[in-house]
Amino acid sequence: MSAVENEERKQAPLENRAEHITFTNAKKEDFHVTVFRPERAAAPNTPHPVLLCVHGAGMSGDSFYNLASFLERQGGPVVATDLPPSLGHSPTRSSFTSHAKGMPPRAPSIGGSREQHSPPGPAMLRGATSVAVNALMVANSDAEAEDIDMVVVTYDMRCHGLSTFAGGEEQLSLGVMVADFVDVLRFVLEEVCPAGEAFVLGHSVGGSVVAHALADHKKETKGRVSGVILVDVVEGTAKMSLHYMNDFLRKRPGHFATVKEAQTWFLQHGGMRSAEGAAVSVPPLLTTATVGGECVFVWRTDLQKMEHVWGGWFDELDKKFVSLPYSKMLCLANADRLDTELTVAQMQGKFQFEIIGNNCGHYIMDDATATIAAKVRRFVKRIVVLTRKLHAVNMKAEMTASGGLHFNNATIPASRMPR
Repeated sequence: MSAVENEERKQAPLENRAEHITFTNAKKEDFHVTVFRPERAAAPNTPHPVLLCVHGAGMSGDSFYNLASFLERQGGPVVATDLPPSLGHSPTRSSFTSHAKGMPPRAPSIGGSREQHSPPGPAMLRGATSVAVNALMVANSDAEAEDIDMVVVTYDMRCHGLSTFAGGEEQLSLGVMVADFVDVLRFVLEEVCPAGEAFVLGHSVGGSVVAHALADHKKETKGRVSGVILVDVVEGTAKMSLHYMNDFLRKRPGHFATVKEAQTWFLQHGGMRSAEGAAVSVPPLLTTATVGGECVFVWRTDLQKMEHVWGGWFDELDKKFVSLPYSKMLCLANADRLDTELTVAQMQGKFQFEIIGNNCGHYIMDDATATIAAKVRRFVKRIVVLTRKLHAVNMKAEMTASGGLHFNNATIPASRMPR
């Protein structure tokens, strides 16, 4: 890395704190994990909550880079001066810089100034021991504003980004992706962030992976996962879109002369609306290759090879999501994408439902970054506040029942406990 590149990297506030980790599973397969930690340290005995994000097919963990920047409590959007390591000349895992020929630097600002939004309705927090406690928690969390920090973790799924391509795209079934997710989740909860409540966010097929994994592995996540967020994915609509996937891929160019050309195609035909978002999320999807004696940019992941497995990606997604014993939120680009089963479940109050709107495309994290960041932050904040209040109530009840708090062989009488 040149001195200029190194200095640029230091000036990017979020990138400077990004940790790039290689997780190796039991089969000796490597997965690229990125951890964004808050600038401010956690208060004593109150570790930061953790948000693990799972991307969709053909994308990479870097598609959550903008979201991570907007979830920062202090400071503005990302001041991006270079590209993620997944594009270019096989960079080292610890590097976040890649300036291959023809690759422009990231936009100097993502989304400009932060948008202001009125708060959404109260989260559907289920399982509380008291309606009064729930109401108090909601009121207090709104009054305390959105002053919550969190650790954001992303990873490149198998056959995507810098992770292993073992087995190839043609073997990337839902079961394979779920098994990989469970391994990564265990690694994150045990080694990366061993304390703090965990939240999981999945976009597109990443949402299906999350719902199936948490529904089928409840014992492994019990006590740590507190909330689940699905972004622009429902079973009925997703299955319908698969009918048009082959036609879409046939029309998609196989290579591009420049990265900018790929970004332009994504904005015109790929479902993304934000040029600033495309400047960050599209470059990591490409790699260099020689075609006809010329160096061009090609797709890193071959979606066409997944044709015979993608038919099962979204099976029972709605059922699995609704059955999850955690607080749940579903964010869609527009209400038309909600299918019948989830419409019924939403009317029964089984999850919090948010519509992003504003002509947002499928890639909500790029098209409406500030909007979804505000909703995620409120969702996490309310659950964390509720958990802490219930813990305090239960602890006080236990101490009152035992006649006081026992500490270092001394007893603090219940009468002296705070009320």
